[in-house]
Amino acid sequence: MPPLEGLLVIDLSRYIAGPYCTMLMADAGATVIKVEPPQGDDTRSLEPAVVSDRGAEVSTYFLRMNRGKRSIVLDLKDGDDRDLLERLIERADILVENYAAGVFERLGFGAQRVFELNPGIVYASISGFGHSASPMRDRAAYNIVAEYEAGVFFQRDPAAAPAPLGPPVGDMFPALHALSGLLMALHRKQRTGVGGRVDIAMYDSMLSLNELRSSYAMIYGEEWDPSAHPFYSPYGVFPVKDGHVCIDVTTSGQWEGFCSAIGRPDLFRMPGMETGPQRVERFEEIIKPPLDAWLSGQTRDSAVAGLTRHRVPCAAIRASGEALTSEQATAREMRVPVRGEDGVVVTTVGNPIKVDGANGQAAAAAPELDAHRDWVLKSVLGLGVVAAGKEHG
Repeated sequence: MPPLEGLLVIDLSRYIAGPYCTMLMADAGATVIKVEPPQGDDTRSLEPAVVSDRGAEVSTYFLRMNRGKRSIVLDLKDGDDRDLLERLIERADILVENYAAGVFERLGFGAQRVFELNPGIVYASISGFGHSASPMRDRAAYNIVAEYEAGVFFQRDPAAAPAPLGPPVGDMFPALHALSGLLMALHRKQRTGVGGRVDIAMYDSMLSLNELRSSYAMIYGEEWDPSAHPFYSPYGVFPVKDGHVCIDVTTSGQWEGFCSAIGRPDLFRMPGMETGPQRVERFEEIIKPPLDAWLSGQTRDSAVAGLTRHRVPCAAIRASGEALTSEQATAREMRVPVRGEDGVVVTTVGNPIKVDGANGQAAAAAPELDAHRDWVLKSVLGLGVVAAGKEHG
């Protein structure tokens, strides 16, 4: 049995933070009803797109984030459609939205109204800076806004401009916090019968993600250098014949294994090299020359194989596409085909959450706009088929 089978989720979110959260729930067996405006979710028209056999452009952005969901169009400025949403909320277990602070309230669905309709619902709001009173609450935000405000960026050279990390962690990490909060609230509901609101700020999530660097700055009064660990060595990225590898030696056992792997077991017995900070101090003088000499004759795969034989944490540094087509990604079922309209099929990243060895995502499809309207009205709300989009039967 899929772990979330039987749960009804109303998804009013767009872009990534909300849709990724609800996608994970759909993968886990929840029935996720995606409520879209008349023109459809904004991401249905976003690049990158693929062209179907019939010449239609299909957004891979939308497909990636909305697999396994069902779509219904509701105009929340229309009284009849607001009535339909109220009926859905009355029956739902979970509601997820990522409007800017105050927008959902202005549409007539503030937290008070949601709980009037369904006291047991678990309701998640994801926004840039949260819904409680704060100086930034009313600011618009996308992932990089939350990332930069929370100090999450890449900057190896202090003289260079800060750069984003690459992956939209300002969206993805809050999505995982939202999922965690929803499941916490559901667990409490099982014991008390009372629902609750999960208030996720992308900014808060980024501060949490940045815990190591922020704590280091508070304690030591200086910024953490991501390219060189102050306590562990050897640590970082090193060149080989066909690219780069990363190495992270933390424990004494790993240090011994590293010395054996590069053919220098004498380094392990050398006085003054017993601790990480000691090795950091002497890295350039003592460790780097034999390491560079050994790596100069290695490929990524041979270096990783040699270090791994001695249980040294390491990795080949791979391009994103190479990583997704690797044997490891295949073995972990981390590629999934997603079907879209006009027969389009896109390969994308699978679900990392495995319950009893399964992730529930095989052969998923993203919904066409309003494709499940009749099903929602009849099977969920017990209404007749809508004629002309207005009569509820």
